[in-house]
Amino acid sequence: MQVFFVIAYFGIGFAQLFAIQDWLGWGGLFGFIGALFVTYIPFVGSVLGVLGAHDVWHWSWLSSLLLFFWYIPLALVAALFSKN
Repeated sequence: MQVFFVIAYFGIGFAQLFAIQDWLGWGGLFGFIGALFVTYIPFVGSVLGVLGAHDVWHWSWLSSLLLFFWYIPLALVAALFSKN
């Protein structure tokens, strides 16, 4: 299960990187570097990813939230069913 979370975390993080880059609107290299600094900061990266997906990619709020905040409900379920 941990392998799934690690792969999903970095996979979604990759999409989040480009959502933030597009939302920043700074252009190629500068936008990429700026997005690198905030992408993997847990809450900040998710919020900016949601804004990028909604404002630039024209996704609904629900779709954007589900894509970038998927780990919260899964972590709660995992905590509920952990044996510790």
